[in-house]
Amino acid sequence: MARRRVTIFVVFTVVIGVIGYLIISGFNDTTVAYYQKVDELKAQGVSAEGKSFRVSGQVVAGSVVRAEDGLSMTFTIDELGNTMDVSYHGIIPDTFKEGAGVLLEGRYANGRFEATNIMTKCASKYESEGQAQQSAEKTS
Repeated sequence: MARRRVTIFVVFTVVIGVIGYLIISGFNDTTVAYYQKVDELKAQGVSAEGKSFRVSGQVVAGSVVRAEDGLSMTFTIDELGNTMDVSYHGIIPDTFKEGAGVLLEGRYANGRFEATNIMTKCASKYESEGQAQQSAEKTS
């Protein structure tokens, strides 16, 4: 009877340990630790390697290069004159285009941002009618 109790205790301890490890490792892998500006992220250099970040900017016109598979692409983002090369593999949002604002999630590696998620900004969708007219007048 004592041997059975020891076996149950060991199995229970191992199961709880495995569950705890999975929770902790899953949490560490999916959290995006910081929101950085392009210049801040580049200034960190080697210390930023392999860490998860969020970064935003405008897609530089003429920088988008799509692979033949339709899922991979490279492009450059610009934020206040600071640029960064980006690589991405995944489903490309329909609203992604050159000149559009984007928010990227991913990792910084070898001086390039490896995006795992792209969210496009649709600011004009939320402007009031007066703001939209002002924006249209500025561009014409």
